[in-house]
Amino acid sequence: MPSSSLGLRLGSSLLLALLPLGVLSVMETRDALRKLDESTLEGVGGAALQSVRAQIDLINEAQVTARTLAGVLRHDTANDTACVDRVKSIAGDLPQATLVAYIPLSGLMTCSSTGDVFDFKDNATFQQMTSTALAKLIYNPVGPVTGAAIVAVAHPVFDDAGTNRGFVTISLPYASVAPDAYKDSVASWHPTYIATLQTDGSVLVASDPEASPDTHIPGGIDRERLTKLAGRPTFVDGKDGQQILSVISVTRDLLLVSVWERDTGGFWSAANSLSPYLLPALTWIAALAVAGFASSRLVVKHVRALARSMDDFITSRQRPHIPDLGDAPTEIQRLHSAYEGMIRTIEQEEAELQNLLVDKDTLLREVEHRSGNSLQIIASVMRMYRREATDPELRRVMDSLINRVIALSSTHTSLYSVSGRQDIAMDMVLTNVVKRLKEIHGVALGVATKQFQPIRMDAQLAVPLALALAETVGCYFARPGLSEKTVLVALTEVDDRVLLRVEGPVVPELLPETTVGLPSLPQRMLRQFAAQLNGTVTIVKEGDVIRVGLAFPRAPA
Repeated sequence: MPSSSLGLRLGSSLLLALLPLGVLSVMETRDALRKLDESTLEGVGGAALQSVRAQIDLINEAQVTARTLAGVLRHDTANDTACVDRVKSIAGDLPQATLVAYIPLSGLMTCSSTGDVFDFKDNATFQQMTSTALAKLIYNPVGPVTGAAIVAVAHPVFDDAGTNRGFVTISLPYASVAPDAYKDSVASWHPTYIATLQTDGSVLVASDPEASPDTHIPGGIDRERLTKLAGRPTFVDGKDGQQILSVISVTRDLLLVSVWERDTGGFWSAANSLSPYLLPALTWIAALAVAGFASSRLVVKHVRALARSMDDFITSRQRPHIPDLGDAPTEIQRLHSAYEGMIRTIEQEEAELQNLLVDKDTLLREVEHRSGNSLQIIASVMRMYRREATDPELRRVMDSLINRVIALSSTHTSLYSVSGRQDIAMDMVLTNVVKRLKEIHGVALGVATKQFQPIRMDAQLAVPLALALAETVGCYFARPGLSEKTVLVALTEVDDRVLLRVEGPVVPELLPETTVGLPSLPQRMLRQFAAQLNGTVTIVKEGDVIRVGLAFPRAPA
């Protein structure tokens, strides 16, 4: 975080420091929820089993009784009187039974606890019972004898040869079951369906006897998988959300299946799945808030006050008083003391630097002034030698040198007038150079057209640029018979590059092919000045016009 604030960094550090606590709390909560789910599954299965415990115990007792009675009747089936006495005795010991009877394979019941005689020969339930010589549990919504819904416990009776001779049946009253809702610390579960299924898939007891179990059991779970899920209640996804499917093996051939749904009772019930995480989340947030407040109160506040004071000093050179540093940490107080000492040092050094700058400006003005005077003296001496010379060629060379010295003197004079500034108005300096060159060469007003943008540049670029202009314009002004607007001098800036452009009539010194001899000196000197500016020179001849360009970067090299 290279550009982040101190508060953000401290906040991030606190966030990372407290993150293990938050993760640990979430993991502990998840572990608690996992254990709660396990206890919920066990509780739901127990609640389902408890709701049918009375009937299951009654069925188990009836099965044992039927098996015992079948063993006794294997010798007495021919004696109807003894058979009736025995079944009536059994009915007395099992008062919940509505009918205790022995039914031979012929279907004609003559031995019953009620004394009724009934022919079961064409009864579909009897035919199902006698299809195999096995013990069975049969649900019949309309008992053929009592006319009420019953659960029949049937057990085959064998003779001494092992031949099935009939069945002992004990009819028990059927009662619909619905266990109470089960509540844990997170949610409340209520049963939507409960049934007892036999291993062949037939329903023995159900809370909704009219509907098929497949319409209530979620997830498309078949009977075979129900058997595998016995003893392992599990969460399943139903059409109305998450449900619990509980399968309990009551007996070897009897399964208790129940389906449970979570109660939905508004916002808080819907939020119950998140409520266990609320306490650790609030604890973590509270710890983060307290730590953030403490760091802000004890550290960040003082650092920000110190930073504001520094910003004010940078922008306005003012030092506002920093309040509340008395309770700041020792390190911040030491930092403030160091800052105060640094400010005092900066103010002293700035005052000394200002004095040095004034002295420097005075010295520069004096140097420029004396340089200009010295160049004027040199020009005067050169004029004396020029007057004594008799050779015309020597006089021409002397004139050229005198003109250059006077142009250089004019440049220094211009710099003297603007000394004391960080940058120089180049349009004013170059205007003075052109004006002085007109005076030297006796050029009339209006010959040169000046197009100078108001460009300010470093003073060290002024001398080579002014000399380059003097060298170029001097070649044009030395040509006799110049008319108005013959020479164009322009100074422009584009994309931090400065361009000095001079256009005028054709002169031998500025022809591109002039590369040797005395006439080539102006071009060679022009390129030397361009090198000092870290720039380039271009000379182009177009018809009767020669265009000279000097381009260089604005910043000094």
